[in-house]
Amino acid sequence: MIDFKKRLASLKERRQGSKERAIYESQLDLLSKNYALFSGQDLRKQEIYETLNESDSIKYAIGGMAPVDEKSTNISISEGQRVADSLIKSLALRGINATAKLQGSVALDVHIKGHSDVDMLIVYEDLVIVEVPEIFPHMYSSPSTPRSMVDVIKDIRLNSENILPKNFPQANIDCTGNKAIKLSEGSLLRKVDIVPASWYDTRDYQQTRQQSDRGIKIYHKNTHELELNLPFKHIKLISDRDDIYNGNLRSVIRLMKNIVADMPDYKQHAAKKLSSYDLASIAYHMEQELYLPYNMRVGLVEKIRAFLYLLFTNYSFRDNLNVPDLSRKIFNHQDKIKSLEILLIEFSSLAESIAKDIYPFIQQYDSNIVLAKKIA
Repeated sequence: MIDFKKRLASLKERRQGSKERAIYESQLDLLSKNYALFSGQDLRKQEIYETLNESDSIKYAIGGMAPVDEKSTNISISEGQRVADSLIKSLALRGINATAKLQGSVALDVHIKGHSDVDMLIVYEDLVIVEVPEIFPHMYSSPSTPRSMVDVIKDIRLNSENILPKNFPQANIDCTGNKAIKLSEGSLLRKVDIVPASWYDTRDYQQTRQQSDRGIKIYHKNTHELELNLPFKHIKLISDRDDIYNGNLRSVIRLMKNIVADMPDYKQHAAKKLSSYDLASIAYHMEQELYLPYNMRVGLVEKIRAFLYLLFTNYSFRDNLNVPDLSRKIFNHQDKIKSLEILLIEFSSLAESIAKDIYPFIQQYDSNIVLAKKIA
């Protein structure tokens, strides 16, 4: 049985931080802050889902679908850009021309934390990798340096590891990660990941010149290799489909991520074999199942449950599903099947709880109860 009061508290803290943090970050004077702490005041603003005259299970579902506060998201983006801009200026002084691009959950607006980590790509500008055969021969000039791109991006990584501690001396800087340099604390209001990379001009990009078709290659520190990613294509595909379904695709992605975040540790460890990227890809394939009016979005819980059941029971359908940019299969590791099973059980429990809260005396789960539920 799900403890929804506990989950609502967890959701609130994830979205807005703790009561203590809100008091600490408030404009109150020291005496008022101490009184607020002592008396247990909650200065965090009340969100729409909290005001609903509904059961805790429904409040949790609606809250889990909602975007994080825009002001908090803008702070995350601003902090990521601040770190990236500082680094780019310092790289330029060393003769390295780079640009910054936001990627990840914040860029897609499917993040679930108010104080969300920010992923900033630091992309080398003076040289690109071109997918061959080229669409328009001779469009690209020969490189001016005999050095390989992997060595060039390695230099950006090493220079960044040297520069960032000087530019942000009070921050904790972790350079042990293979792809990202992680910054936190000090003057930073958010955790920021710095990811050195190069441009990869796909054949599609050579034709369209649209950034959504342009790939990047991320430097992997341990293997000394460049790994292809298509973050801008992923963002566009999800965004375009979300527009078709009036925001329901992003709502589903957020709810799945919140469900995983609130699982007990023993479940969460296994469930996280399905990454945030995988969850977005699963939701992407729900397609017409995402058609629901805004005031009936509680029904998305049943839509998700039914789709997860289909994936779990129909292995031929499941095993042929690709991520949106078609770069790989979603279920490319056997461990992900166990993750899917755990996610299905969690959504089954959520759907059953909602149905029971609507009709307390039902003997068995009826999906129509959840699908028909309307909220103000």
